[in-house]
Amino acid sequence: MTDRPYSGTTAVARNRRWRGRPDVMTTPFRYGFVAMTRRGLRGIWVRGGPPHEPVVWAANHHSWWDPFVAAVTLWRSGAVPCLLAAQENLDRYGFARRLGAFGSSEYRLGLSYLEQGRTLIIFPEGRLIPAGPLGELAPGAAWYAERTGTPLYAVATRLVMRGHEAPEAYLSFTRVKLTGDIGRTTQRLAEQLSVGLAELDRLNANQDPREPLPGFDLIVRGRRSWDERIDLARRWWPWG
Repeated sequence: MTDRPYSGTTAVARNRRWRGRPDVMTTPFRYGFVAMTRRGLRGIWVRGGPPHEPVVWAANHHSWWDPFVAAVTLWRSGAVPCLLAAQENLDRYGFARRLGAFGSSEYRLGLSYLEQGRTLIIFPEGRLIPAGPLGELAPGAAWYAERTGTPLYAVATRLVMRGHEAPEAYLSFTRVKLTGDIGRTTQRLAEQLSVGLAELDRLNANQDPREPLPGFDLIVRGRRSWDERIDLARRWWPWG
C-alpha cells in the first residue's frame, strides 16, 4: 500500500452509487445475518471488548463464521462495521457493499469509512486458513491504524465444538500499541493474536466442555442443544 493522497477512483464512484440508492435491503440482510448466527451457533462470548469506539478490528481467519461473528458483535455493541474483503468474493456477492464491504483492490474506501466513524474489520492473514497457529500477516491492518490514528485491536477468534450441539464463538480483545512503523506494529499485532489464540486453546483444552470458558461474557445467545430443550420441556410434562 502506498501513501498517495486520497482521491476519487472507479471503485469509489461505484461504492457511492451503491450508497446513493435507497438502501432498502440493508436491514433485511442485517437481521438475516443475526438470525443465521443465532440459529447456527450456541452463542458468542467476548473478553476485553468489543470497544465502544471506532477501531481497526484485526482478527485471525480460521472459520467460515468469522466475518458474520464480527459483524453481529459490532451491531450488538452499537457500532457500524465495514469489511475489507477479497476482491473476487465482493465481485461475486456485490450486495455486501450495502453492508460496508469493499474489495482488496479498493482499499482507500477503508480510509473513507474510518473517517465516517465505522469500525474496520480486517483479516490480515488474507485468506481462510485451517484452525491452528496464526498465519503470516499482511501489513494492511497496521497501515490503516497508523495512517488514520485509529486504535488497533487484536481480536483472537475461535469457533469451537465443545459439549453442545452447536459450535461456540469466543473473541478475546487486546489493544495493540501503535509504534509509528507499520512493520513493527504488524509484528506486535501478530504476537498479541498468537498469545490470544494460545490462551483460548489452553482454556478449551482444560475446561468442562459443558460450561462456557471462564472470564468470557455471553453477548449473543444462540441455539440450545436438544437435551437442554428437552430438559426445559420436562418441567411441563405431566408424567415427570
